[in-house]
Amino acid sequence: MPFLILLVIFSVAHSIELPDRCELKYRKCMFDCVQEFPLDKKRRSGCETRCKVNKGWCKAGKVVKDIAEDINRFLEGFSGDK
Repeated sequence: MPFLILLVIFSVAHSIELPDRCELKYRKCMFDCVQEFPLDKKRRSGCETRCKVNKGWCKAGKVVKDIAEDINRFLEGFSGDK
C-alpha cells in the first residue's frame, strides 16, 4: 500500500509541468508592463512587444544550446571519447 501511494505521488508530481525560465521572465515582464503603464495602452503595447521579443530570444538561445549539446554528444560518440 505505501508503494502505491508513493507511485501516485510521483505520477502526479511528474505530470505537473513547471514553466521554464523564459516563460517566467516573460510573465514577470508582462506584469511589470501593466504596473508601469496601467492607463497608457500604446506604451503598454510597446512594453509587451519588448517582452515577447525577449522571450523569443530566450527560447532561441535555449534551442541553440540544446543543439550544441547534441552535436557535442554525437561527436563524443563518433570519436569514441567518453
